[in-house]
Amino acid sequence: MATPKISVVVPIYNVEECLAWCLDSLLAQDMPDWEGVLVNDGSPDGSRDIAAAYCEKDARFTLVDKPNGGLSSARNAGIAASTAPIVAFLDSDDRFTPDACRVIVDAFEREDCDVLTFGANPYPLEAGYPWLNYVLSPRDVSFEGYGSDLLFKEASRPFAWRTACKREFLLGNGIVFDETVKYGEDQVFDFAVYGRSRKTALISNKLYDYRVARKGSLMDTMRYDDETRLLEHVKIYSAVMADWQRDGLDVQYADDLAYFLCDLVLYDALRLLGSDCGKVFAAVATALAGSAVGSDAALAQCAPSVAAMVRAALTSKAPNARACKKLMFDYDVLRFGRLGACKRMAANALGKREV
Repeated sequence: MATPKISVVVPIYNVEECLAWCLDSLLAQDMPDWEGVLVNDGSPDGSRDIAAAYCEKDARFTLVDKPNGGLSSARNAGIAASTAPIVAFLDSDDRFTPDACRVIVDAFEREDCDVLTFGANPYPLEAGYPWLNYVLSPRDVSFEGYGSDLLFKEASRPFAWRTACKREFLLGNGIVFDETVKYGEDQVFDFAVYGRSRKTALISNKLYDYRVARKGSLMDTMRYDDETRLLEHVKIYSAVMADWQRDGLDVQYADDLAYFLCDLVLYDALRLLGSDCGKVFAAVATALAGSAVGSDAALAQCAPSVAAMVRAALTSKAPNARACKKLMFDYDVLRFGRLGACKRMAANALGKREV
């Protein structure tokens, strides 16, 4: 067997209905030198038997068995077991396009990057919606070191499965998936890699078919249960902040963390208009206690609308409805200009939201 150029980590748990569809996409790759690291995360159904059969069929597959620990735990086990210089991720209910491994390897060689993020298609295509179609469609661009535009102006987040990394970069920086985060772990991973990457490349190639969250799934439920979703988002934010504190990135880029807080949590919390956002604001205040992000020095570096939203959250009390609308409008002016802010204010009044 040829020495693999890319390790593809496939976490497996209760996916017997679609696992063959996923693994067949690796067998269909138009380059031969890949390895599939199949991580059986204590699956109680027939998934392990299917994975074992593929390992018997093709020596490029390796099976790793472990007790159930969740998606992040399975991905970490796959990284540890991988042997190729590039590590990519393939969720077991999704699939790669036939050229995925080749295009990823070629892009790493061409760009000489630590991190590569590529595009994807929703599966089925008609299941896509505007936000999803946008974030799955990065443009061709590269970043030397960290830049806030990479995180906040490019189609680079979330979804760790469309980001591949040099294995030595992950190991050298101690980057793993946070196993304490059960929802939104991909966001934490994105901040970890983008914040430390020597060079990051985005490519527009759509190399992945992403099975859109089925109705009733955790992802589907979170989209519409506002308070539950936002409290989970506070946990995501806390994990990102804790990771960046490890290398002092939280102090260096406190203004970016403040903007991320507004984007991930506070704006949508304000949409609840008043007392209903009180529990979310209290959780944010607890998360920010003693952090660089909530300091006067950091907030002085932020746009006034961002600083105002963070200061409102630091009080642990929900603003009244009028104050909520004012904070939202000022933040929308920052992002979309005054005309765009007026349009969004009208949409919010009608109960509409981006999806």
